[in-house]
Formats: sequence, structure tokens, C-alpha cells
Amino acid sequence: PSPVAQTKTALSADFSGEIGAQQPLGFFDPLGLMENAEQAEFDRLRGVEIKHGRVSMLAVVGYLVTYAGVRFPGAEDVPPNRP
Repeated sequence: PSPVAQTKTALSADFSGEIGAQQPLGFFDPLGLMENAEQAEFDRLRGVEIKHGRVSMLAVVGYLVTYAGVRFPGAEDVPPNRP
């Protein structure tokens, strides 16, 4: 019998050349989420990460502005959180 070539069903893309992969860590994936992922999944997860980062930054700005005493119209009666 002739030998059968082994094939993989999942594509293993090399993400070490993507933006953000830099020394000394290189491509950092401690949970192994990109182990058998394709480029489309990588792009989706990168977009989700950027979106969540932006929402987090807006939340911090909202907290700081509220702590500084700025209130929206109609919320002037909200007490400050200062001790």
C-alpha cells in the first residue's frame, strides 16, 4: 500500500508578525486561544479587545469626572462619594 499523506483540518496561522508582537515576549497568548485559529478569528478577537479597552477607558473618565463633582442636568441631587 502507498503511504497516506497526513493533513490537518485546522489551519495554523503564524501570528508572530502581527502588530503588537514584540520582544521580549513576541506573540503573547498564555491561554492558547489562537492555537488552531484562523486569521479571521484573530482579527475578530483583536477588534473585540480594542472595543472593550475603549469602553474601559470611557468608564474611568466617567468615574473621574463624577468624582470631580461634574453632574449631568437632572442628576445634580446625586450625593458625592467623598468620605
